[in-house]
Amino acid sequence: MQSNYRTSHPKACSIQGCESSSYRQTISYRSRVSPKIYTHPQRNPNGEQVLLLDLDNTLTDTRRWFADFILDATFELAHMLNTPQSAINNLFAEVAQATTLHEYAFVVEAICSRLNLQKILTYQTIRGAAQQFWRRFGSEHEKIQLYDGVRETLGQMRIQFKNLKIIILTDSPEWVALERLSITGILPLVDGVAAIRTEEPKLRHAGYADCLQETRQRVDAIQEKTSKRHLLLNLSMPASFAKPSSAGVELVAKRLGLASGQIIICGDKDTKEGQAAHQYRQMQLHSGTPKNQIDFVRADYGNHDLHHSRYVNLSKHIRSLSGSQSVDFAPVPVSSAIGRFDQLPAVLGELLSAADCKDNAA
Repeated sequence: MQSNYRTSHPKACSIQGCESSSYRQTISYRSRVSPKIYTHPQRNPNGEQVLLLDLDNTLTDTRRWFADFILDATFELAHMLNTPQSAINNLFAEVAQATTLHEYAFVVEAICSRLNLQKILTYQTIRGAAQQFWRRFGSEHEKIQLYDGVRETLGQMRIQFKNLKIIILTDSPEWVALERLSITGILPLVDGVAAIRTEEPKLRHAGYADCLQETRQRVDAIQEKTSKRHLLLNLSMPASFAKPSSAGVELVAKRLGLASGQIIICGDKDTKEGQAAHQYRQMQLHSGTPKNQIDFVRADYGNHDLHHSRYVNLSKHIRSLSGSQSVDFAPVPVSSAIGRFDQLPAVLGELLSAADCKDNAA
């Protein structure tokens, strides 16, 4: 199916090189505690033009990769734990709903805890299952691909729009996002990353301590490989900031000092990026704060494989995967839609020019 898709849609680029990032021990989020932030000390963050780019299915061709990885990994896990794969998939869905879809760090321990397998399995068996899961993740993550033209287009935009800050705004965990950007070679082409903080699960049985410690060490090892020194922003946000909430947009705008200016958010889902833009717009209307114009650009190519058989199979367990639209959300304004990522510079030029004209008229 991939070859058929590529005849009329943007292709995924081959991957070269793999880096990873340094990991920070994080604390539980409290509503009055700001997320931890690392800001590069040498750069001036007072730009007034910001592009917020979704990662999965906007830059990386993630959907089918995700379905293949999860279905194969849960098949192995079910075999090792002598449990039906359907039960494992349903429990993975529960874990994903409690964290984020691409949070893999403690997923095996969380699934085993829900199954109460410590009553019939040794912790060594559970640790072995976690080790096998991580081996598969490590080998499969190397295969993740960019859509055609992403690397070249990002480089072009950095030259064409010198005042534009390019920030990744993703619901993936920070460690996954940074490694994914490193594997694909595009981390040096962005100015910042705003991703979800990885929280260690609170498991009742003390025997899980060794399992959790091993997993924490694995994440540490991955994170320590990636240099983030060039990043203007590196935001580690609580899961409640995930899209469709506009909290991530608000945080980025605040940290960049956008008293006024233009924000463009680009992603594949009306129900996530589109709703985040809409909520941010509504928040400004009701707050009376200085206005930042925000536009939503939909990456239509990111939905090319919604009906892929493996993805449809997985969506039977994870209901949120059933489509990019939802009856729970009203339609949102779409400033533009692109069929390939390399169409984005032209759209940016139009939107930024329109915003300049509006400011001059005012």
